[in-house]
Amino acid sequence: MNFETKTSGISDTPEAPDKASTTVERRSFLGVVIGGITSGIGAALALAIGRFTVEPALADSKTEQWVDAGQLTDIPEGKPVKRAMTIVQEVGWGRFHEPGSVWVIRNGEAITVFSAVCPHLGCSVNASAKGFICPCHQSSWDGAGAKTGGPTPRNMDTLEHRIENGALLVRYQSFKQGIAEKETV
Repeated sequence: MNFETKTSGISDTPEAPDKASTTVERRSFLGVVIGGITSGIGAALALAIGRFTVEPALADSKTEQWVDAGQLTDIPEGKPVKRAMTIVQEVGWGRFHEPGSVWVIRNGEAITVFSAVCPHLGCSVNASAKGFICPCHQSSWDGAGAKTGGPTPRNMDTLEHRIENGALLVRYQSFKQGIAEKETV
């Protein structure tokens, strides 16, 4: 005799959860959590690396500076004197030292400082008996820096200066070449 009773599909005993589906759900959840953590770490690293590598390359160079051109007492009256100086530029990731020079003319208390770079194509300007001359293309200027001949598009470029404790300080700048207007680079 078989006393089996059949019910309509409702069981009095709770069914055990399916182990395979529980394992898959846990793995999916852990995968999402680990992926989120990895993405967060990657984003933080990308931000830090980008800030310290790309940002300096895009920043403006810090070329505006006051450079010591020597003692004022060492500059003779009425005669152009060429002063060599070292210009420090901070560009991108580096700090660069480049040589530069200026022409200084002292007339009493009045001081004029000219860039020694020719406004035509950037050659070095020299002093002459009549003022200044560029040996590359024969541009010339009088003693006040006004254009007197040659292909130069403008007068000599003047530079700002000041005197501190007897020393002549020059605000060294570079200017665009080959154009009629004085424009900083």
